[in-house]
Amino acid sequence: RESSSTAEPRPPVVTVMGHVDHGKTTLLDTIRKRSVASGEAGGITQSIGAYTVKVGDALATFIDTPGHEAFTSMRARGAQVTDIAVLVVAADDGVMPQTSEAIAHAKAAGVPIIVAINKIDKKGADPERARQMLVSEDLTCEEYGGDVSMVPVSAKNNIGIEDLLEIIALQADLLGLKAPRNCRAAGVVLEATFDTTFGSTATLLVQKGTLRVGDHLVAGAVTCKVRVMTNEAGGKEPEATPSTAVQVSGFSGTPCAGDQFQVCINEKEANRMAEAKKKTNNATEIIGFSGSVSDVSSQVKLAIILKTETQGAIAAVKTLFEGIKLSDYVNLRWVMTSAGIINESDIELAATCPKDQRCMVLGFNSTITPGAAKLAKVKDVFVKSYKIVYEMYDEVKEALLLQIGKQEDFKEIGKGTILAIFDGKFGKVAGTRVDEGRFVKSTRVRCYRRGRKMGEGNIVSIRQGKNDTEDVREGDECGFTIEGFNEWEVGDDVVCYEVTLLTPEIDKKRKSS
Repeated sequence: RESSSTAEPRPPVVTVMGHVDHGKTTLLDTIRKRSVASGEAGGITQSIGAYTVKVGDALATFIDTPGHEAFTSMRARGAQVTDIAVLVVAADDGVMPQTSEAIAHAKAAGVPIIVAINKIDKKGADPERARQMLVSEDLTCEEYGGDVSMVPVSAKNNIGIEDLLEIIALQADLLGLKAPRNCRAAGVVLEATFDTTFGSTATLLVQKGTLRVGDHLVAGAVTCKVRVMTNEAGGKEPEATPSTAVQVSGFSGTPCAGDQFQVCINEKEANRMAEAKKKTNNATEIIGFSGSVSDVSSQVKLAIILKTETQGAIAAVKTLFEGIKLSDYVNLRWVMTSAGIINESDIELAATCPKDQRCMVLGFNSTITPGAAKLAKVKDVFVKSYKIVYEMYDEVKEALLLQIGKQEDFKEIGKGTILAIFDGKFGKVAGTRVDEGRFVKSTRVRCYRRGRKMGEGNIVSIRQGKNDTEDVREGDECGFTIEGFNEWEVGDDVVCYEVTLLTPEIDKKRKSS
């Protein structure tokens, strides 16, 4: 992460999401046309899926996510590269299936949501009903005492658009967005195509640094020398700064949407990095289930998508899991909770879970569609629905305990000092004086040198004189060998521990009760 001292203010990246036919594309078109009408040179001659427009006295970059029936992983990535999500909800329809899915993706990305209640001038429009339906999705408008801005608009007739842009500008100011400019550029591939005239081209969103024509970069396992950069109007750009999206040509192959890119020192470095990624098949992924995920490596990171028969059942399930959420061993994140069947979209969302997190799609009295069950097998996603909520809890807890494993509990029983080192049958023998307590065969010994831990292992052999023994007491001398460590030095301190394997307590709430 760049230090704030090297960072400069940058425009917000805004993703527009919503149910099919609710006017998402029309809203984007209206915003773009206003920008062109405000004096930008040229016309919009091509679509690159991202558009930088004027918002008040500042700029903002809008991303259009794919508009197909089910959310794909790129729609999820669309939320993940963004700073603000604009949710388009039709005033005549209200909350629809893809509305709930869009909300889930925005929440999974941990970004603020602004709602554009569209089609307010259409017959049958009921903005108030739309607001009430959104409450059930945990989006409460400011008028109801919540903190979500909901702006009535008509994208088709250019009504309320200025108000929407003003809210976006205010939200961006609150976020205080910054990124360094004076460094090599890095960012994300939004989309990529191939045609016979230009070869492989890709829309790149710059997240830090400045991208320039002539730069060498690597995206996934593909290299590129930037030949031409064009903006959304088809005009050529010599450089692109943070939060700017440009279409770039010069790729050696076609990168994947969602790949991260970075500029390299030269072509040689770009080729080396691309080859390394090809060999490991481990191109850097965008972390999608961000927000409250802990950096504690020993914790199991658990992401849950929950579908229930009724909305009221969600609170009951979450309450049951509250103890696990508080556990020192588990970092639990509710990626999405909603009433309804488990469908393919839920599996697609789960499939975007980073490799260091364990994702489960759980149902309580919810049906799994055949398509979702089939896709779960293809995507290797765990999905199961339960009739009894405690069975769900017990199975999840059992799976977590299996993954965490038994935890070692150390009880110090003796201390000693290394006096001499000998060659022995099982390795180096540590000639030791027991200064405190006792040393016992099969217990764990740790070696410390000037306060620094050098190694440890279980005692495999312990002798007094020429006789094998099991137990050496304080004040006596002995020689012992431990498994996995031989680098003894005279003067080392050694500590002996009894080690007990314990089942970890992963439900703090139940323990305290």
